[in-house]
Amino acid sequence: MKTSKKHIVLVTTWFPPRNSVAVNRMWAFAKYFDKTFFDVDVITLQVDSALMEEQLTNGVFVYRLPNRMLFRKATFNKSVPYVIHKLKAFYNVVLYTFFKNEYADWQKRAERKLMELLTLYDNDTTVISSYEPMAPHLAVLSLKQKGVAFHWVADCRDEMANNPSLISSLKKAYTKIEQAILLNADILSTVSKPILDNFLATAGNKYLIGAEIRNGFDFEFEEKLLHNEIFTVVSAGTFYGKRKPYVFFTALERFLLQNPTKKVRLKLIGAGNSVIVPSSLFHVVETLPKVSHEGAIAQMRQADCLLLILPKVVQKGVYSGKLFEYLGCKRPILATVDKTDVAADLIQECNAGFVADFDDVQEIEQCIEQAYTLWERKESLPMNDELIMWHHRKNQVKILNDLIINSFYTK
Repeated sequence: MKTSKKHIVLVTTWFPPRNSVAVNRMWAFAKYFDKTFFDVDVITLQVDSALMEEQLTNGVFVYRLPNRMLFRKATFNKSVPYVIHKLKAFYNVVLYTFFKNEYADWQKRAERKLMELLTLYDNDTTVISSYEPMAPHLAVLSLKQKGVAFHWVADCRDEMANNPSLISSLKKAYTKIEQAILLNADILSTVSKPILDNFLATAGNKYLIGAEIRNGFDFEFEEKLLHNEIFTVVSAGTFYGKRKPYVFFTALERFLLQNPTKKVRLKLIGAGNSVIVPSSLFHVVETLPKVSHEGAIAQMRQADCLLLILPKVVQKGVYSGKLFEYLGCKRPILATVDKTDVAADLIQECNAGFVADFDDVQEIEQCIEQAYTLWERKESLPMNDELIMWHHRKNQVKILNDLIINSFYTK
């Protein structure tokens, strides 16, 4: 029902009850937009037994639409055999070669539902679509190209056409779509400045407004002066591809060999059986199954040090959603990352930990020594609380909230 408030419609395939960093971002948008100024609706994907239509306790109304496609992207989990994993990967390549939009059916439904909502709110609506996948952007773009009037925020959690992992046929299609999006959107938001700069450099739209809206943490910010009896390092999250702890294992082996009296416990939460622990570290490393998000936060808060492993990649601007949750836990971070990228910069700006190059065993060993010494002395780092708190989800969403108001609704 139309009210005197302005209207936001969020179009995304990622929304609760699904679980992921993408879901957390979209949920934060819906949760933290100023409800005294905006009514917020969400058009999303129907999954499991979630209600098709639902009004949430914060006043957000959710429309969940099915995707009745015969061919869909194969999903992965750590328990499947290697051969099955490879077959699924091959299937996905074939799928994207011949069927570039696995959400085509949902996209059509989303476009119809969006048009229905737009007719209720006239020109007072701002539509926020979220990539990836491309379908939310395509649904909104279709209405824009038909001349329907609304304000459009195209949110991109990752690069589109410039994503180095895209197969060639998909890259060609994405390049064309990306240009159309950049020409028709009013605001382009993404998670880091390097990615934003790449988009704006090819936009060809002098009126397009760029916005860096980082991911963040979404729980109570508190500091606990905790020191376990054994120096306890925690890593929360899955390991896949090049994101593996083996270089860190080598550095830890060297540290313990040179310091045989020092006691260390390394807990890999969510690693399951995806990591092969060297026999020399059997007494140190504990691999644990995936736990709930709340359970992971609780264990992170009980750590003496939090381990962040981010391999070097071609593109710049990769923070990892886990970094922000580590910052929110106010525990020292031991990061093995690309020292020339944004994650390393942010840790250093927050004075939140120790940074080593992902491939440098000696640097990692030195960081282990520094973190251990901090714990041994029962000291804490003088972190930049103000900068850390700026990365709470509500503060990041406020940046977008205020930008939308100032750009579209302030005369």
